Amino acid sequence: MATLCLTVNSGDPPLGALLAVEHMKDNVSISVEEGKENILRVSENVVFTDINSILRYLARVATAAGLYGSNLMEHTEIDHWLEFSATKLSSCNLFTSVINELNHCLSLRTYLVGNSLSLADLCVWATLKVT
Repeated sequence: MATLCLTVNSGDPPLGALLAVEHMKDNVSISVEEGKENILRVSENVVFTDINSILRYLARVATAAGLYGSNLMEHTEIDHWLEFSATKLSSCNLFTSVINELNHCLSLRTYLVGNSLSLADLCVWATLKVT
């Protein structure tokens, strides 16, 4: 596989994507550069600009990193938390109820999905960091 190229918005870098790249750098060849928008160039014909699409693609090609779970149920749960981060957690109006939901979910476990770090944990943390 050719080297992937991730361009990140230098004014508002996607922390979740940068964390994911750091965790999978031993499993996939990827370069990161600063720019005006977030873009993952896979090939001349394939480009992703949506952060969640970028994250899913990276996690799927770097399966050894284990960030996208180990089965269909975990994939779906991770997708849920990616959308949760992009919508509910990013909303100031819902912040208190969303934090309560997170506290409830994490009350008996360390990770949002499964028994190891996943994209879900990285994206929720990244969204909380900038909120």
